[in-house]
Amino acid sequence: MLAVRTARHDRGSRAAVMMRIASLSTALGIAVMILTLAVVAGFRHEISDDLRGLAGDIQVIDVSGWGRSDSDPMPLSDSLLERLRRSEHVLSVAPYAVAGCMVKSGDRVAGLRFKGVGDGFDEAWWRAKLVEGELPDVRSAERRKDLLISRATARSLRVGVGDKIEALFLDEGDAPHRDRYKVAGIYHTGFEELDGVMAVADLRDVRKSASWGDDEITGYEIALDDPSRADAAAERIDALLEDAFYDGDEIAGECVAATLEMRYPVIYDWLKAHGVNARVIIFIMTVVALFNMASAMLIMVLDRTGMIGTLKAAGMRNAAIRRIFLWRAAMLFVRGAAWGNAVGLGLAAAQAVFRPVTLNPSGYMLSALPVCVELWWWAALNAGALAVTVAAMWLPSMIVARISPEESLKYKQ
Repeated sequence: MLAVRTARHDRGSRAAVMMRIASLSTALGIAVMILTLAVVAGFRHEISDDLRGLAGDIQVIDVSGWGRSDSDPMPLSDSLLERLRRSEHVLSVAPYAVAGCMVKSGDRVAGLRFKGVGDGFDEAWWRAKLVEGELPDVRSAERRKDLLISRATARSLRVGVGDKIEALFLDEGDAPHRDRYKVAGIYHTGFEELDGVMAVADLRDVRKSASWGDDEITGYEIALDDPSRADAAAERIDALLEDAFYDGDEIAGECVAATLEMRYPVIYDWLKAHGVNARVIIFIMTVVALFNMASAMLIMVLDRTGMIGTLKAAGMRNAAIRRIFLWRAAMLFVRGAAWGNAVGLGLAAAQAVFRPVTLNPSGYMLSALPVCVELWWWAALNAGALAVTVAAMWLPSMIVARISPEESLKYKQ
């Protein structure tokens, strides 16, 4: 009650200017911290989601192809496929084939990796990224040689839906093999690093064009029900592969389960570096806000010296008087935090909807600045900032104990 009444009467006092500065500092700090965490979370979610859609949560590949863009094909094992599908937390398993080639349209040439997919690939994700045309029909009985290319590739080759492109596949020791594909659709994920080199086609077409056998694949792409369990799931799959090998499946003995972080370590190290930057920014903004709040607290106490003396003379203890000013600090923080949340969340929403801030894909992998506000860290940020602010204000509030009633009552109210 006393904190609320003094706050009303202090609006025109000498401490009002400093309190407004402290409130503004809090608002700025909260807004910057929200935007920082939103950008870090946005990068993590956007890149992870794109990698999951493009390459699955886990890939089971021949160990000889580890770290290679084009690994040697291996035979499809129906028994291994069934074992993988029965593994815990596995949603789907889809065999796939990847073959590198050169594509040509007119006088324009580009290097691409054709990814052959069949039943079980994530059609919903690819359909969400489709900007024109349709997905290749992998369930058709006939080979249609449909191709899904990225928007970047379409612009580079100057082709559109329905156009034909020529693909040149190079085989070791054999003459180059030419084939023609029709552009069935154009996709865009924003993840330019992979968009620029990946095209999707029917698994049967890729096998035929690359001169592979009818049962040869690059590996198995696995989708999990919970991406955060990828490391544990990969360990279980490695154990499953070992059991399959001892049961007589020689193919399983040459395979390894690779998570996204294992296949793209540079990208995930880059994301971790963003997390370090975010912690540094949050620390700096917290220190600045606490410094201004401490200054405002001292001024509030000194400006209310006469009131403190009167309350002490009436018998109020130092701890109770300190709580008055701690409530004032909490109220000051809440007012600043409210404005900070409004600004921070508003800017994040504007970026998420209108994408005014763009990025250079060659340096940031994405074409637009991603943002993602998660309820858990937003609530933790506000609760933590409030707790730290009030706790830090306990020290400057200790000056109350040094004010004696006989001296303070000499001040005018």
